[in-house]
Amino acid sequence: MKFVQLVLLTSVLVLAGGSIQTIDGQDSSPGSSGFEPTFDPFFWLQVGAHVDLGDVDSNSLMLPKARFGANGKVTEKLSYHFMLDGAVSGDEEREMKLLQTFMKYKFSNRTSMRLGQFKYPFGIGAYPSFTTWDFNHPAFIFGGVARDLVHRDEETGPGYFRDLGIEIASSIAYDSGYKIGYKFMLMNGNGILKNDDNTDKDFVGRVSLSSPKSQGSGTWTVGSSFYRGTLHHVDDPILAPEGEDHDEEAFGIDFRWDLHEDNLRVATVQAEVITAKTEAGDHDVLTEGEVSPGGFYVQGTYFTSPDFYWALRYDEFDHDSNTEGDDTRDRTTIGACYYLDGQKNRHRVNVNYEMNNDLDHGSQDQINIGVTLVF
Repeated sequence: MKFVQLVLLTSVLVLAGGSIQTIDGQDSSPGSSGFEPTFDPFFWLQVGAHVDLGDVDSNSLMLPKARFGANGKVTEKLSYHFMLDGAVSGDEEREMKLLQTFMKYKFSNRTSMRLGQFKYPFGIGAYPSFTTWDFNHPAFIFGGVARDLVHRDEETGPGYFRDLGIEIASSIAYDSGYKIGYKFMLMNGNGILKNDDNTDKDFVGRVSLSSPKSQGSGTWTVGSSFYRGTLHHVDDPILAPEGEDHDEEAFGIDFRWDLHEDNLRVATVQAEVITAKTEAGDHDVLTEGEVSPGGFYVQGTYFTSPDFYWALRYDEFDHDSNTEGDDTRDRTTIGACYYLDGQKNRHRVNVNYEMNNDLDHGSQDQINIGVTLVF
């Protein structure tokens, strides 16, 4: 583990240990403000089954995610978080990775700062926790663009939507009920557990506008994400024998509408378009000339009961909009989900039927089953 990440994790664990001691009464003092530090551990487990209707040899049972960690507060303004994943694929076997560790300071009820390693604020489809996803798999544009905005290589594998950096988040609420929110992050651009290897920093952010809350007609949010960074290779005899910098940028527009009754979801419509451009071509093999991947998705969910919903999504992805050929793919996904103990507890069984077209290995339909437990 790199030195910077080790220092961050150690700092977070020290804060967590201090919180536990105070909770146990070891450091509490009379006459205090009444604030009590918190330490809230969690464990998220997802077990899956994959059935490929065109290739029975690829059918399998999987453990996609086994994540654990804790959230807590040291003071009313200072909080911490750390999360590890024990189901990350390595070169030869599963290995544990530190996915997130950060400290968060609240300047006010609307403005905060995070420092550490965490998800960068680009898009809405994969930004929330996987425990809230409506489908087992995110749309193609997240695996093809958003996930790999940071550097990826054979050692660390594909990107994890995360990087080391600092983020400022805030919002402005108006008397009319409308709200403007924004998040800006300055990050290394090298992905998780990686030190920076150049003086350039990557910049990513998202700005959104939300409508007033309405019980009958629902609420909507429209947002825009942007990214600007540099892919840098040092002393790589194949990719960059003399070290090279390659500019990268991405832009996205998103929309979401939610309808709730009694604080429970009833229906959702969500759509997003993402385009990108990189001078480096593919992240694994540098190519000559610019490559412009992009795509979109549209999805919706409808609850027929408080604990069951149907879902439908269509998404497309083009590896390079500058070329024509067999570098596009599209997919229609039909989903059904049942919450085992109510929506708020998030234990659920999710079944997806994916109708794929123009995949590299052919056009094959797939069935994916995911069981998610949240503790």
